[in-house]
Amino acid sequence: MTNELKTIRCQSAEQLQEVLGHFWDVEITQSEPGSIEATFSATQVGECHIYSSSSNRAMLCSGRRSEDFWTISPITYGCAGGRFRGQELETGQILVLDPGGEVYQQIAAGHRQQAISIPRDLAERIAQAEHQTSAEALWEHWCLKSDPGITDEVARTVERLMHAQRLRSTEVRAGMDMAGRMIALVQEARQVPQTRSSLAQRRRIVRRAEDVIRDRLDNPPSVTELCEAAHTSRRLLFYAFNELLGRSPAAHSKILRLHAARRRILARKDERCVQQVAFGLGFWHPGQFAIDYARLFGESPSKTRLDGPPRNIANPDWHESSAGAVPRGLEGPQLEEASP
Repeated sequence: MTNELKTIRCQSAEQLQEVLGHFWDVEITQSEPGSIEATFSATQVGECHIYSSSSNRAMLCSGRRSEDFWTISPITYGCAGGRFRGQELETGQILVLDPGGEVYQQIAAGHRQQAISIPRDLAERIAQAEHQTSAEALWEHWCLKSDPGITDEVARTVERLMHAQRLRSTEVRAGMDMAGRMIALVQEARQVPQTRSSLAQRRRIVRRAEDVIRDRLDNPPSVTELCEAAHTSRRLLFYAFNELLGRSPAAHSKILRLHAARRRILARKDERCVQQVAFGLGFWHPGQFAIDYARLFGESPSKTRLDGPPRNIANPDWHESSAGAVPRGLEGPQLEEASP
């Protein structure tokens, strides 16, 4: 059977990140200025999760997916134009995502994406029984496939299940049948060729440079120091960041520091802490910090401290059903940067 559709509305990247934490261990940051209006809707069919997310602002998701799920995501008009691991997503494609895989996803403004997450043990059982192979061999760690007809069928299935009444069949049977059908459909689609060696090199460059940036939020590293850490040239450093993250190293560093400032201000909202937070993250000019902060988040640091997170969505509630966790209840800034 299906659970009722649940929808959570978020007004910051951090709130959306918390809601998506069941499926992704990622950091979500804004890539364009302004206040955020994002939604996450989810239901279940057996042990499988059916969900969609949308956002009015461009954002970046960086991290890893849950180890517990294989995920199938049809690329429709609503999410085309975004980028995943440096590759632009086009209408008619299908993302097939392995458990624990890296996430470097650039989300465009107006983005609306759907997905089906199949528990790892169920996917492995179906792969072995129905296809006489392992799930890893079936999907080759991760792949991008292309077939407009199959994409439309997967998308229509997601829409139908998200708005369906309770199914007559048993919960386990319904989820298994749906998962088997989705896996069989995906196997029929043509795989899009990947330039894996160059993508892997760019991911290594970004990972090494990001480690240094995150370790030094209070003292941002120079381009020279990032090149030394990533063992790469300035040109390749900028190319890798722009392709995977959609930002230059300097812009990415500043965005991470501004998001860190927002989290610290919210954690200390009962104190007059804005200037201390700014200095603690290497923003030595309070006026410029306030300008950059307001440009990104659509409000001043002082307003963030005084208002705090919206009470109804600051800590999204989750409850356990026999099939797993589901949400309870209805309901890049334009920063100056150097060129390579």
